[in-house]
Amino acid sequence: MQKKISVLRAALICINSMIGAGLFINPKPLTQFAGAFGFVGYIIAGLVVLPLILSIAKLATKHPVAGGLYVYSKTYLGGWAGFLSGWFYFVGKSASVAVLLHTFVNFFQHRSALLSSMPTLFLDFLMIFFLVGLNSAGVFVGGRVQYLFIALKATPLLFAFGIGTVLFQPGNFYDVFNPVGILSTIPIAIFPMLGFEVICAIANMIEDAEKNVGRVIIGSFFLVMTVTLAFQVCVFGVLGHQLGTASEPFMAMGLKMFSPMIASIVNGFVFASIIGACFSLLTSNCWNLHTIATHGHFPFKNILTRVNRFNVPWVALTGEALVGCFLLSVTLDQVPLQNMAVFSQTIAYILSALAAFVAVRLGAIQGFSLLIPAAACATGIFTIVLSTYRLAVSGVSLPFLILLASGIVLTFGYSRRSYHKNL
Repeated sequence: MQKKISVLRAALICINSMIGAGLFINPKPLTQFAGAFGFVGYIIAGLVVLPLILSIAKLATKHPVAGGLYVYSKTYLGGWAGFLSGWFYFVGKSASVAVLLHTFVNFFQHRSALLSSMPTLFLDFLMIFFLVGLNSAGVFVGGRVQYLFIALKATPLLFAFGIGTVLFQPGNFYDVFNPVGILSTIPIAIFPMLGFEVICAIANMIEDAEKNVGRVIIGSFFLVMTVTLAFQVCVFGVLGHQLGTASEPFMAMGLKMFSPMIASIVNGFVFASIIGACFSLLTSNCWNLHTIATHGHFPFKNILTRVNRFNVPWVALTGEALVGCFLLSVTLDQVPLQNMAVFSQTIAYILSALAAFVAVRLGAIQGFSLLIPAAACATGIFTIVLSTYRLAVSGVSLPFLILLASGIVLTFGYSRRSYHKNL
């Protein structure tokens, strides 16, 4: 029998997927772009994402099945939209995993003579496939391991808020308001708010999914948004503009109050906690590739849809790891990788918002205003424009776009062959 995930553990999966590297490494770029007003980026990002949250929560409640965004788009827009949604989302989440794992590796590599002698990319790839092996060996994404991951995140956050309570300086927030800089923070600020929808890919595993999946999505989002906003205000309140040059903001914050040894230990918890987000994303996202392969969008369907005795789609999981390795080979810079993740995921979100709009129009979803999915589409397009600009500035858009296009070309060619074969 398939294991079921309790509401609490489902919420922990969402929270662990969202609270990762983004929360702990965003303070520096947010400060560089917008100074003391970096926290405003989170407020705008939350307003941008909220209509989408509500739309996807409604769709998930209506369709608590495996596949998530792919199923929503396919059901109400057609197979082409389902594939685009599933493929773009899969690539975007693979980029998120790449960001998180590289941040994890980079931290520990700089603290070990043995690791520092090894190529960074080699260590990144090694960690990705270590997690692949862990999941393939039967470590359940909805199991007790989520409690360990949340404890690793809660420890440094409690220390940070404790330091902020003692050393917070309101004078740090006297700064010049920079609207252009704040707009530039939005794709970065959105990054740690993404992940709420990972539970949609495995919604069929949740206990009483029709009742609980929407609550899990909305509750997790508001909790994480509150924590990220408070953390940015807290860290800037302690460090001020020093935050814009701090490679490890939490370490700089800890040294204000503790000995270097204690600050280092707690800082280590920050980066160790990132592995929880990696695990949750990696082990849920592979089901998106498995789903689009199951519906015949790729050749070698019988291979891509294989699962092992632990009900893990190990071939799709390996494919996800390879995509993450490719993206890391393109760039190791945090901001471009974040923009890649936001860009491709937002396209999937827009298609889901359109699906919600059509579902409301058709009466499949009742008691839900058309204005909400319409607003989700509008804010999604706004985010795409910002992310496209940031990708163009970073100069890494071409390899990334080739990756996105390769899936489309592959499935189009396969569909044409299948069509002519059936004539």
